[in-house]
Amino acid sequence: MDRSRGASPIELFTANIRAAVDRIIPADSWPAGWDGGVSDYVAMANGDLDWARPALGWLDTALDTAAQANGGSLFAALTTERQDAILTSFEIEDDPPGAATHFAALRRICWEGFYASSAHHGSIKRHTPIGLEMVGFRAVPLGATPVEPDPIEGIRPDQVRVGYDAIVIGSGPGGGVAAEILASAGKTVLLIERGLPLPNAELRGDHLHGKRNAVYSPSAGPGAGHPRLAHLKDDEYRVIDGTGDASLYGLNAMVFGGGTRLWQGMSWRFLPDDFAMASVFGNPDGAGLADWPIDYDEMEPYYTRAEWELGVSGAEGSLTSRTPRSAGYPMPPMTTEPARELLGAAADSLGWGWGPIPLAINSVPRDGRPACVRCPQCVGHACPVNAKNGSNNTFIPRAIATGNCDVLFDAEVINVRDGVRSASVTLMASTSTGPIELTVTGAVVVVSAGAVETPRLLLASGIGNDQLGRHLHDHRFVTILGTMDDAVTDFVGPGHSVATLDHVHGESIPWGGGVIVDLMALLPLSSASHPAMPGVPRWGSGHKEWMRNGRPHAFGVFGIGQEIPLASSRVTLAEGLRDRWGKPAAALRKDVHWASVEVEAGMARVGTQWLEVAGAHDIRRQYGAETASAAGEHSCGTARMGWDPVTSATDPWGRVHGAQRVIVCDSSLHPTNGSVNPALTIVANALRVAEHLTRNWPTGS
Repeated sequence: MDRSRGASPIELFTANIRAAVDRIIPADSWPAGWDGGVSDYVAMANGDLDWARPALGWLDTALDTAAQANGGSLFAALTTERQDAILTSFEIEDDPPGAATHFAALRRICWEGFYASSAHHGSIKRHTPIGLEMVGFRAVPLGATPVEPDPIEGIRPDQVRVGYDAIVIGSGPGGGVAAEILASAGKTVLLIERGLPLPNAELRGDHLHGKRNAVYSPSAGPGAGHPRLAHLKDDEYRVIDGTGDASLYGLNAMVFGGGTRLWQGMSWRFLPDDFAMASVFGNPDGAGLADWPIDYDEMEPYYTRAEWELGVSGAEGSLTSRTPRSAGYPMPPMTTEPARELLGAAADSLGWGWGPIPLAINSVPRDGRPACVRCPQCVGHACPVNAKNGSNNTFIPRAIATGNCDVLFDAEVINVRDGVRSASVTLMASTSTGPIELTVTGAVVVVSAGAVETPRLLLASGIGNDQLGRHLHDHRFVTILGTMDDAVTDFVGPGHSVATLDHVHGESIPWGGGVIVDLMALLPLSSASHPAMPGVPRWGSGHKEWMRNGRPHAFGVFGIGQEIPLASSRVTLAEGLRDRWGKPAAALRKDVHWASVEVEAGMARVGTQWLEVAGAHDIRRQYGAETASAAGEHSCGTARMGWDPVTSATDPWGRVHGAQRVIVCDSSLHPTNGSVNPALTIVANALRVAEHLTRNWPTGS
């Protein structure tokens, strides 16, 4: 009999299962797992734990059977020694068959309940287990008071005008910049955002539903009704909806402000050679490298504007020596921390240049917003004090302040039409009585929906050439882990702190190499689930002790390197798969060129060297699933700009080849993606594209 059928989540945790929970996380000076957070988590979880019903029912029966074989009637009544012996046989011996898998499921629930802050299905109550306090994790540091920014006032669907000068689709860094530049030039702008106007409080502190670390449906969207078809290895295809694993669906946040709402803010300039990759390296074995139609010198003024108008904290020195600058940073860098001191000294010993990472975070109060309070969950979460700078609190509020920009939330463009005298969009907007369809005309339509949704929308609208959607690429990522004799890793943000660019376009790594940075402290849930050290007990008192006192000795570095684009890696329209509006879903294919693998290997080599000199031991490269998903958070290239329609999808200023009034203004334009995070380049290029548009406004408008 299946005991899991019809039971509520809490009812599945019988006396036997609760006893097993308390052996996975036993009591010591801190509570055991059940009273320490698992019970409250299970009571809140609702549908999130439906996947575990079969495992829990199976375990309850198996524990009874094992207890009887050990001379007892109930597992819960056995001594802790006998309980541990049974659970060990489940894990190590897989006795009875299937026990190891089901026991792993229970351990996962324990880690989620004891080491993760979460909220479930819009619940006001937030689950904050004792395990976070035990390891010293505070979502908001002592003495800091959360600051919720004033909400952006959107318009209702019935307030949308029939026509605007410009319709901007998407509120990320590209769309936000375009909206401000056009509105400041006196153009009327309708900015359309698919997401809801969520407050920051709903976009932080959830370690199970946050976009970057989503175990369950991401709070940052897109939600149900937005399927994608992923082409995986060996011609396997999988339909993925926007309610599950963000690493497969795509890590880009689909909220107001786009990725800049939840990012850590690494704000690098591309190096000059990044704009001429084909000229520097050629194209090995059919790779899709291409030169940008502009160079660093043309981009430099826009980089400077981006740093000042977005707000970047940084320092001139080794990290800026190969990118000539017309101005310094508007704010000093974030203050130092143990990782920076340790790796900085090691870099000095190696003769490498290094410095504090430039971040789009207020290191000092600026523009009426406070300085960073160094919370430990910056990446993937909204800022508790609004110190993180993004499209949502810089460019878009300025656009609205002109009086020329309307923002429409919870609306999705389903069709774009180009024309000689005007363009238009059809959109679906939410109302209290259900969705309605609107048609809005504009002199131009600016598409800034990201490297997947931009080509999907344009292809579904019959706009663009054969290059549109091709050359989908991201970065190559490498994690190198080690163990330090002294504790190094603490829960002090904002995250990555120190970097070296010596292996970008250097001799040590081929094909442009990559930047190497310190590995930020992982969330407690990540450490519990995947300990960053060898030999950590998988459960029990040893695992709990490691979480308290061993985890701070885990240390590592992280590499972000060039990914060589391929024309076969692309976004197309999925046959027979439709979204909630009946429009074709995106199909994603990602192929990896051997040169990209060489970049990974090079970053792993120099990262290992850096850790060795820093004093780490037990150094190893972390392997897992594919290191760059088909739609990673740095995705780009699917509307690459260039002069020739045979090899590019847009002209050098973002206009789609063959179109009159449709402009792309996001990461899709990047022919290549550099060896560093691309967000500052998205902003700088958007400034360039939008300014060109205002100076070359379509005639007849």
